[in-house]
Amino acid sequence: MRAGKALVQLKNPGAICPAKPFELMNGEHTLLSEDKKTLLTEVDGYPVLSQKTTREVDLIAVSMIPLLSLSEDKMQADISLFPPVNDCPELTGKILFDILTEKGIRIGLELENLENLLARCKNEKVILRNETIARGLLPINGKDSFLRFAIEIGPLPGKMMGNGKIDFRERKMFVGVKKKQIIATRIAATNGTPGVNVLGEEVPQTPGKNLPVVISDDTEFDEESGIIRATRRGILSLVNENSIKVCAKQVISGNIDYSTGNIESQDAVEIGGTILPGFKVTTHGDLLLGGNARSAAINCHGNLVVKGGIIGKQCDINVQGDADFNFMEQGRLRANGKTIIRKQAYYCKIMADGDIHCKENSQIMAAVLMSGANLSVGNVGSPKSPPARLAAGVSPDHYLRYLEMQYQLRSIEQERLTFLQRHGMNKKTALRESLEESINTLYHEMATLNLIPNSADDSGLEYIQKITITVKGTIFSGTELQIGNATTTIHKHLRAVCFSLDKYTLALTRTSL
Repeated sequence: MRAGKALVQLKNPGAICPAKPFELMNGEHTLLSEDKKTLLTEVDGYPVLSQKTTREVDLIAVSMIPLLSLSEDKMQADISLFPPVNDCPELTGKILFDILTEKGIRIGLELENLENLLARCKNEKVILRNETIARGLLPINGKDSFLRFAIEIGPLPGKMMGNGKIDFRERKMFVGVKKKQIIATRIAATNGTPGVNVLGEEVPQTPGKNLPVVISDDTEFDEESGIIRATRRGILSLVNENSIKVCAKQVISGNIDYSTGNIESQDAVEIGGTILPGFKVTTHGDLLLGGNARSAAINCHGNLVVKGGIIGKQCDINVQGDADFNFMEQGRLRANGKTIIRKQAYYCKIMADGDIHCKENSQIMAAVLMSGANLSVGNVGSPKSPPARLAAGVSPDHYLRYLEMQYQLRSIEQERLTFLQRHGMNKKTALRESLEESINTLYHEMATLNLIPNSADDSGLEYIQKITITVKGTIFSGTELQIGNATTTIHKHLRAVCFSLDKYTLALTRTSL
């Protein structure tokens, strides 16, 4: 039946059964006339009759099974076909083709395919439902720009390999470059190619993103050619894969102690020994520490590699690039790039904007690991230690802001409580109103603060649904987990599991590895 045609007309219901008249009801894709005696079809398709009997009346309803259905994105067109009925005009491929083109199908429609479907429906006497007869052309998204290095920079630990494993090879440190030597070339992003849906409408592609290049005074970048050169001889430092600097190299063979004092260097620094308690090291480039950092402060504007460990409550480590160490016991580490833990992390707080990856046999106990991206660990917790906290897809800066608001809230609530104890509940002053307004404001800000990274302009749902917490070993009960704004606590020991967010409920869910 074609759209707009009359399906049923109720001419004289009383003549059939005067005591029990008929009434028409409109079903799906049908329209009942104002006098309630005619049903019209709203779509091209096949009518389906149904009847419901009551004491007073017989209800006749007719619905339509649409001939054509389009996917929500208009990238696919499906049809439903019924076998031909005796003494009724038979649908031909040409008529069907004309109907579909009339409905706007422009891309992917072939007469031969339609004729084959009609022949199958007729010969096999089967109803064909939702048979695909046209598909659009998907857009080809552009590729992001990237740096193609002209020199061997060595592996970047923590990189995901094709087999799903993580590359934990040692980082190649202190790569030398000459003056005017080409370091890398930024390969421009591509625009991609738009697609087209079955109606012939253009489907826009997502252009590739242009990688911003950050350089120091010791390098130069030609925007037109994309070439990055060293302006002097020195040591290459690559921070977060897009920030390039060239430094001199400073070598300190022993410990950082009273004989050296605090170190503040514009260069890349190699320290053969240990940074003793109370001392501070600041570097403009990469820092390679051969020993331990013991209750020391490190401010590294490049990448940090610690061959030993980080020990002590007073340890305060800040790294603009990646951080790579064997173990950490107490203290705090904040990295803008990735963090690699090779052995263990006990009673410490580690926060990174990039991935945090631990080797499969590593041990995490009573520690806080917070990653703005993915988190991969070995064993977490023990029967006797306080629980660890693992957070992925959480912005450390947003989280620190949340803690700051918590502190402010406790302070203001205590001030309000002191006021009430002195003046009573009924005393109204400008001071009390100001305190209560501040409390309400902080509660609102805390409730609406989105912890997902880069979510200032949107909710960050597309990003957070790709984030995972992977546990290669055993995770003990009591461990606290967080992905984005969702949290949960593990209530039984688990082994070899991966946690992510459910696409629909946004609650944490787990799968076995």
